[in-house]
Amino acid sequence: MMSKDRSLTGAAGEHYIAFRLAAMGYAVGLTTRGTRSVDMVVANPDNGKSITLDTKTMQEAFQRSRTDCWWKWRMGIKAYKKPVHDGYYYALVDLKGDPTEGPDVFVVPSNELEHLLEPHPVGVDPADGKLTDVWCVIYEKDAEAYREKWDTITDALA
Repeated sequence: MMSKDRSLTGAAGEHYIAFRLAAMGYAVGLTTRGTRSVDMVVANPDNGKSITLDTKTMQEAFQRSRTDCWWKWRMGIKAYKKPVHDGYYYALVDLKGDPTEGPDVFVVPSNELEHLLEPHPVGVDPADGKLTDVWCVIYEKDAEAYREKWDTITDALA
């Protein structure tokens, strides 16, 4: 089996999201590589409404312990400084480690992201400058609010 290149993993997630939204009838534009915080712009050609999306993709986001399970995406230490506004969303993609199986997608409005963020090391105050990483973690008890919630996007574009 080939090793997985992280940039190709990210591209797979972006293209999957673009495919799904285009198949729903939306105009989708992928941004230039390296564009900060925005991976695509999505517009409703019938009414001109648009949103922006930032995608995060993991080969295997799902994890399990003896007492719980969750999905986890690396956001990076700038996660607390990302934009928050009505037209900005995250599409978190779990490729499930198997390209023959459809991925899980979690749609998170930007104003709900902060309560899903976990700083590392755990317990570090994000404001003190000692963060080494930040992850978005969605626990099984909260998954229903975000998993396959494409209507979050379709409602915003209606």
